[in-house]
Amino acid sequence: MINTYAELGEGIYLDKFSNVIYWVDINNKTLFIKTREKIHSYKFEIQISAVLCVRKNIVHLASSDGIMLFDLSTCSNEILGKIPDSFSLENFRSNDAVMISDGLYIYGVMDKNVDMAGAIIVLKNQQSYLVDEEIFIPNTFIKMPGSNDLLISDSKLQKIFRYQFSKDWDVVVNKSIWLDLSSEKLIPDGGCISSNNRIFIAIWDGFKIIELDLEGNFLNEFEVPVPRPTNCALNIEEDTLFVTSAYEGLTRKVRDKYPNSGMMIEVNI
Repeated sequence: MINTYAELGEGIYLDKFSNVIYWVDINNKTLFIKTREKIHSYKFEIQISAVLCVRKNIVHLASSDGIMLFDLSTCSNEILGKIPDSFSLENFRSNDAVMISDGLYIYGVMDKNVDMAGAIIVLKNQQSYLVDEEIFIPNTFIKMPGSNDLLISDSKLQKIFRYQFSKDWDVVVNKSIWLDLSSEKLIPDGGCISSNNRIFIAIWDGFKIIELDLEGNFLNEFEVPVPRPTNCALNIEEDTLFVTSAYEGLTRKVRDKYPNSGMMIEVNI
């Protein structure tokens, strides 16, 4: 366990060059950084929802204002690409996201009223493209190897979709159900993919991470000691998952029963 609590831990990123772990607490607008020596935290004025990349002390973040660059050396930030005006309202916030390459990001926006639709937005060379408005709680954002396809979950619908993007990544040319978990009432949240194409998905309210192959076939599951795992990242050796979690929405009784809720969990796989 990593002894730092997050009300809504999410957006984990492992820098495999430095072995430093980054994650956020969405609700408390906080970035956490775990080095070998200690855990650092940085408070923001706006909500941040995912760490996408870290290069030369610059942290690339999804935020309620759009894609943000945060300079760790000066604690200053700039918005690389502003969220479209129609989603810059108080009732919207960013959620999960992925950085495809330099200057190319894809992120999800959700309405805080989860019965209302959100969106998928592509930011390419500081130009925003709205590519889907028929999604409620966008999560996962795993790039499928050798393709312009992303796995994006809709946690509200309990389904994982395969989005096929155009060659230039600015249009969705096909959207299909990759895995339907609704009959099992499993809620997919964030996830990651290994170098040998094993896919791991955190199951909100499921006490577990599930492992799948590229076709969505079930391979394994790994229990975690918290009801609400939210996201995961593999260590350098790919024999351990670092799993973020949340205590958001849990009653005091449930939190007392599962005191690790909100912590980072380490799971051997």
